[in-house]
Amino acid sequence: MKTAKIIDLIVDSDVHTQSMNHIIKQQHISQRMRRRLRNDGIITVNGTPSTWNTLVHGGDHLVMKLTPDQEFSVSPMNLDIVYEDEYILVINKEAGILMHPTSTVRDHTLANGVLYYYQETHQHYDFHPVHRLDKDTSGIVIIAKTSVVQHAFDKKHTHFHKCYDAIVEGKLPSVALTINWPIGRKSGSIIERCCTQEGKPARTDITVVASHIIHRAHMSAINTNNQGNQSFTHIRCLLHTGRTHQIRVHLSQLGYPLAGDDLYGGHLNYIGRQALHASRVSFYHPMTDEWLELQAPIPSDMKALLTY
Repeated sequence: MKTAKIIDLIVDSDVHTQSMNHIIKQQHISQRMRRRLRNDGIITVNGTPSTWNTLVHGGDHLVMKLTPDQEFSVSPMNLDIVYEDEYILVINKEAGILMHPTSTVRDHTLANGVLYYYQETHQHYDFHPVHRLDKDTSGIVIIAKTSVVQHAFDKKHTHFHKCYDAIVEGKLPSVALTINWPIGRKSGSIIERCCTQEGKPARTDITVVASHIIHRAHMSAINTNNQGNQSFTHIRCLLHTGRTHQIRVHLSQLGYPLAGDDLYGGHLNYIGRQALHASRVSFYHPMTDEWLELQAPIPSDMKALLTY
């Protein structure tokens, strides 16, 4: 049965004899995970099978493994890897790819593809997304290789500077604006969100990059039946909160829905999905404290709306 390494470390040489539990508490391990390791973990010290009661000494090599809570199948996938180290994997996700299997879709999600990549590169890790993107939103996704790393992001309250490129229908007149409208679940829907005073605080900073007009003569090139010219505005959105569908809801409420976002008032005549791309993210790495600034270029389907 497949197992994943949760801990693999050499105990500091100046550490006196300590209990296994004491060592584990120092490794950003949640109480729930410590309980799982104690009850179901496969533990070795210097390659010798051990138990939770084994005493650990300075210089010992401690390895702990667990069977994953849920095992996904593997599916070959061409992953666009933006960054990778022993703790995290950062992917530029294509539009149309689910983050992980659902009750109806079991294969060819990002989770299946990442596990296939780990298998092919002989890495014994699991899929622990630090944040998620909608199926039809492209861009940067950060994946922790172990639950320990995922927990470290939470424990250190890691702040992410997230920037999205988006294309809205119409000519947005303002050069820059901030939207501070609370967002909550739309009554009667399990998917849609809306701006409501009963919702949670949500702030989006918007900067206009450029406005574009697709003329009637070029409409057939992007498979549309519309008559007349169509204006688009290329914007960048900086998120200060992470509400579900935040950018999509804020822009729709503003009267400038995303191109292709038919759930919130956009049209599929110009692009087959919402024109939203997670293009930049920066943060302090929770394990190394290194400042990372990562980027993913705008995909071709969005570029097509900006080049006519």
